[in-house]
Amino acid sequence: MKRCRATLAALPSLLVDPQANLRRVAEAVRTAAEEGSRLILLPELMLTGHGGHPRMVENAEPVPEGPLAREVLDLSLRYEICICVGMAELRGGVAYNSQIVMDRGRYLGAQRKIHLSGDEYCYFAPGQEVPIFDIGDVRFGVTVCYDSFFPELSLLHHVGGAEAVLSAHAARSGEWPAEPDRAFCTAKIAQRQGEWVRRYAGRAEEYNCYVLLCNAVGPSTAGLDGVTANHAGTVMAIDPRGEVMLETDRTDFSAEIRTLELDPERLGRSHAPTRNRRLRLFRDLLGAALRDAAARDAAAGGTG
Repeated sequence: MKRCRATLAALPSLLVDPQANLRRVAEAVRTAAEEGSRLILLPELMLTGHGGHPRMVENAEPVPEGPLAREVLDLSLRYEICICVGMAELRGGVAYNSQIVMDRGRYLGAQRKIHLSGDEYCYFAPGQEVPIFDIGDVRFGVTVCYDSFFPELSLLHHVGGAEAVLSAHAARSGEWPAEPDRAFCTAKIAQRQGEWVRRYAGRAEEYNCYVLLCNAVGPSTAGLDGVTANHAGTVMAIDPRGEVMLETDRTDFSAEIRTLELDPERLGRSHAPTRNRRLRLFRDLLGAALRDAAARDAAAGGTG
C-alpha cells in the first residue's frame, strides 16, 4: 500500500432520474480529483436508485457497455481516479445489485451483492464471487450494505490481501415525518454511525485493514406511489487499529463529501492475528462442520 487519499460521498439518489444521479456522481468525482484523491466510494445503487420498486431493475444495464457505465468509465479516465459506485447491472438477462469499479478508463469488475435484504429478493439475483481490486496504490474488497452483516466476506478480503474494505450502503431508515426536525435527524444519524462502529471496528483491527463507509441520503422514491425508502446518509472511516478516524459532520439529511488520507504506517507491519491465523486448520474444521450440519438437516427432514 502507498500513501494516498480517498473520498467518501454520501449523496441523494432517485429511482426516477438516473441522469440526475449521474450528474451528482460526476460532481463528486470532480471534487475528489481536486482534493487529490486516488479513489472515491459512492453509495449502493447510486446511479439507478434504491427502493422496493420495479424501477430498480427497469434501469439496469450491462456493464461496462451500458450508457451509465460508459459515462463512469469516461469520468475515471478524465479525472485519473478509481470510482467505486453502485448500480443495477444486467448480466446474462439477470439483474444484480452491483458495486462497479472503474480505474483510469479501465473496468476492473464488480462486487455483486451476495446477501439480498428484504424486498431486494424480488428484483435481484445474489452474487457468487468476492473479488479483490488492485489499483497499485491500494488493494481493496467491497461490501454492499447488508453484506456487511456477514464477517465471512471480511475474511475473504483478508485472505486476498485487501488493505481496505469499501462498504457502500443504501440503508433504509423507516418512515419519516414530512419535515424531519433536528432531533429526529440526529437520532437517525447517530443510529447509523453507531451500527457501523459496532460492526466494523473489530474487523478492521482483526484483519489489519481500513474500512471506508458511505450511505445514500434522503428519500429515493420521490415521484413514485406506494413505496417509501428513506436514507439517513453519513460517511465514516475506521483505521486498521479499529479506531474511528473520520465520522460524519452532518446533523441533517444532506449530501456529504469527505476526503481522508490512507497511511500505510497505520497498517500493522507484524500483525499478530495475520501471522498466527491457522487458515488451513479452519478450512478443514469448517468443511467438517458443514458436512455435519448437512447430515443433521437430512436426518431432521427424514423424520419430520
